[in-house]
Amino acid sequence: MASVAALPAAMPLRQYQVRWIQDDSRFKIAVKSARIGFSFGTGLEAVLDCLHTPNATWTVLSASKAQSVEFIETCHRHIELMFGTAELYRDEDWYDELGKIEAIQQRITFPDGSRLIALPANPRTARGYPGNAILDEFAHHEDSYAIWAAITRQVALGHKVRVLSTPNGEQGKFYDLCKELGLTDGEPEHNFAVVKGWSIHWIDVNMAVADGCPIDMQEMRDLIKDDDIVNQEFYCIFLKAGGSWLPLDLIQQAEDQGATLEWPGGYSPRGSLFGGIDVGRIGDRTSFWLKEKIGDVLWTRMVLALSKVPFQKQAEILEPYVKMTLRTAIDSTGMGIALYDLLNVNNSGRVMGVNFAGSSRVRDEQKKRHPATSGVADGSVRMKTDLAVKIKRSHEGLRERIPYDLQIRAELQAIKRIPTATGVTFDAPRIELETGVAGGKKQKSYAHADHFWAHALATYAAESDVCALGIQLPQTPTSYSRLGGYL
Repeated sequence: MASVAALPAAMPLRQYQVRWIQDDSRFKIAVKSARIGFSFGTGLEAVLDCLHTPNATWTVLSASKAQSVEFIETCHRHIELMFGTAELYRDEDWYDELGKIEAIQQRITFPDGSRLIALPANPRTARGYPGNAILDEFAHHEDSYAIWAAITRQVALGHKVRVLSTPNGEQGKFYDLCKELGLTDGEPEHNFAVVKGWSIHWIDVNMAVADGCPIDMQEMRDLIKDDDIVNQEFYCIFLKAGGSWLPLDLIQQAEDQGATLEWPGGYSPRGSLFGGIDVGRIGDRTSFWLKEKIGDVLWTRMVLALSKVPFQKQAEILEPYVKMTLRTAIDSTGMGIALYDLLNVNNSGRVMGVNFAGSSRVRDEQKKRHPATSGVADGSVRMKTDLAVKIKRSHEGLRERIPYDLQIRAELQAIKRIPTATGVTFDAPRIELETGVAGGKKQKSYAHADHFWAHALATYAAESDVCALGIQLPQTPTSYSRLGGYL
């Protein structure tokens, strides 16, 4: 059993960390809040074992190289604080019997022959070293089933397994393990007990704060502004899969007879106009959504769909409406850059390109203003995530007015929040095919959700802080709903 009694005063531990470190069970698992020091405690357990058990091997599989580096450097600090002796080897190429792959390992070796090795997780690195295994943030590992199959082989001769993670939706091997052990529905009745051969630990943020962890949850809520993320990251609630991101009740309460699918003939807008364009060329349509902002309410004035239309023709059709707007946000990802360039020629400063694959500048700036705040995942907030959150928040705030239309209803409901190994994505899954190998890559195709993203982009344009621009209205209103061959 790892002993913490002789640790230096510079290494204070909370009770839940002590309980985890001193639990010498062969198999143990933790569902835990973010940023409460569980990886810190797990690293300390491995270091204590290496200092007292000759020729021990601990392999740590983390979700990314950055996390594996952080884990091993934390372990090295443990050793230094305990005045231990060890050698740290950074960024070594990793090889297996099949040769070198693009994986970099971090390694600590001890005078007694013990070693602690950290690697980014994948099925091949998981098979690298027989010995004790740590799956750090296992819910966020890609190919988790194949990694699990490899790890169980490596520990077959009596070695230990440590599995710890914040939840990441109802998917992956971590979720399967937790469901089997009764860890997916809040704190289990028998916490810190042995269930089906596993020692279980469930620690949410309330328990951690009560034990001295200095997380300010009101600050976290104000910063994140998403109850689902807060509940999953801090309260150990597995995000349910399959529900529509925009539920029907939010869509229905936004439907209003004053909103229109086509630009009303003879209408003179009272407020500023904003547009959103989701670009498609072959499989999907290009969708244009036009909104008028009156007070703080966004009224839909037109929803236009262009199917199988060359980009040059799309630009000709859309340009009169883009000129009406104060700002139009357009999906400039991939082939979208072509339509963006065409529209930007005569509308420079009015057309705002949005890279769906990029990060959200607004969220990045928020994080820069709160650099010391713990509990927020590293990495940028993806643009599609930010768009999806903003449009839902706008519906919840009763700031949207949309026309009643069954097709629009269906497309707005099509977007699902889908947990993945690297976080969450927002898409409209049509079908998902599992490969024959456990943990193999899944193949996905997507249903139409062009109107959702055009809707979200128009609201994004309206909420952006931009300088006032001149607005040019077309001389006569035109309906393209009857434009033969293009709709």
